[in-house]
Amino acid sequence: MTARRLAWLLRFLASGHGLLTIGASAAAGLAVGMLPNLAQAVPSVGGKWWWLALVAIGSVVVFAVCATLLYGREGVGIVLLVGEDGWDTTRLIAMRNNALQRHPSCFTVNVSELLGPYGPGSPNSQSRPDAAPDRVRFAHRVMQARMLEEGQAPEQVSLYVTARHVDAYRLGGLLRDQRHPSLSLMMFSREQGVGIVEALRLHSGLTQQPDARDLELLRDVLLRDPQSEGPEWVPFALPGGVTARRVAIVLPMAGHNAGMQEESLAAARDGRSERYRFPGQAEIPERCAGGLVFATRPGNVPDRREIFEALVRYVNHHWQQKLSEMRANGDSSLRGWLFTDGPVEVVVALGNVLGRQTELVSWGPPPDGPGTHAGSGTGSGGGR
Repeated sequence: MTARRLAWLLRFLASGHGLLTIGASAAAGLAVGMLPNLAQAVPSVGGKWWWLALVAIGSVVVFAVCATLLYGREGVGIVLLVGEDGWDTTRLIAMRNNALQRHPSCFTVNVSELLGPYGPGSPNSQSRPDAAPDRVRFAHRVMQARMLEEGQAPEQVSLYVTARHVDAYRLGGLLRDQRHPSLSLMMFSREQGVGIVEALRLHSGLTQQPDARDLELLRDVLLRDPQSEGPEWVPFALPGGVTARRVAIVLPMAGHNAGMQEESLAAARDGRSERYRFPGQAEIPERCAGGLVFATRPGNVPDRREIFEALVRYVNHHWQQKLSEMRANGDSSLRGWLFTDGPVEVVVALGNVLGRQTELVSWGPPPDGPGTHAGSGTGSGGGR
């Protein structure tokens, strides 16, 4: 027990939090210890006491800075687990620790624990097949209730989401009406040794047209030049008598998912697939008029907030542009299918800006067998 406590103490003192504690303690002790000498030296005429005052003032400033960094944090961290059981507990611990480094408080919403084994969407449930959105709405309501317990909405919120893509997309739509000056989506960096980083922030700027800086950032990310070429439009030849009801948005972001673009376009063209699950699909498939492809370069997109936000703005801008163009030609009822294998945090942001006009198509065969048309559900845990 003593060895473990000593090991914990050494780790704490070597951490940033521990170094700030040491600095604050030393500065406070120095400032307090010098006050008697300073008080005695002030009345003396001609005494060189000014250096004592400088050291004391410097110590007070150091103490104030360290104390502010230690205890001046604001807001709240929210760890949100929407999907079924089976998530790595070390992931949960890491998210909570990171949240407490950024904020004075943190709470966890684990839907599976709150609903129990017979909640909506659980294997033992006999509820309707489209129960996955209920899990998301339940998580969102619990999150709102917990924040209201603080008495007022926190200005800074860090959100750590663990969810299937279909749930993350739905959550993004529900977060559209959040009113926080800063709502950050946190993610585990895919770069070794980096840890948890801020992926992006949900704000109204995500719906704006990308500026010159955004396009410059995306030049190193997208295969086609974002300024001179734009995304690729792939029109589909439909059978006679078939009317297109959808437009596909294809955003491949994970370098390890080879063939994702081709599979997505094939599923969008046919309106059915053994690899994708179309939400709310009826017996008659909803075919797409074409696909808007935002092809990225090989490898993962860099885990930088400015790049992710620029990409979301770029996708939204060109999607709205294409939709307006096609609706002007008489296709007023068109909606979108979104195919992506990007990080969950990017999916949340896309749901936030595209969710009113687009549904996400999740990866994975339907529960009642490949090739059939089941209702919406959670996607595969493989990252799509």
